[in-house]
Amino acid sequence: MGKLPVKKKGSFDDFYLKIRKKVTDWFESGKLGKKSGKWMDDFVQYLLIFPDLIHLMIKLFGDKEVPTKTKGMIVIGFAYLLSPVDVIPDFIPVFGFVDDLLISVVLLNKIINSGDEVMIDKIKFYWVGEDDIFRKIKEIVAAMNELSSKIPKSISGFFNKHK
Repeated sequence: MGKLPVKKKGSFDDFYLKIRKKVTDWFESGKLGKKSGKWMDDFVQYLLIFPDLIHLMIKLFGDKEVPTKTKGMIVIGFAYLLSPVDVIPDFIPVFGFVDDLLISVVLLNKIINSGDEVMIDKIKFYWVGEDDIFRKIKEIVAAMNELSSKIPKSISGFFNKHK
């Protein structure tokens, strides 16, 4: 695999970055917090990274030097994201994208944990998010693990209350 090309902004990147800035500005304005309450801020922060993850996966998929196996994983991820059948349907505002976010994070976490230094360099190169991608992926995986440990308890608690 060769050297990474010089990072150039194309029309897709310019459009994407403009939209991303508008969404970030809207979130930082506090309008969402006023409507939904402070509890949602952390949750929405994770959802705001979702477009950055999609952008990253598109860039990796389009890179000629990314291994076919990795591109195959990305195709599987996109197949789920585009599928009308989801664990949480996309038409549910905000929450409908949680499973899509988690699929993207798990996919990228697997690529990162492959140990392929060239792929790690490519991820760093194509990442347009403001936060460190590797720290953010670990943070979301940890939050996902914490949440998944609470779900069985809350379900069993619900059924125990309603016996």
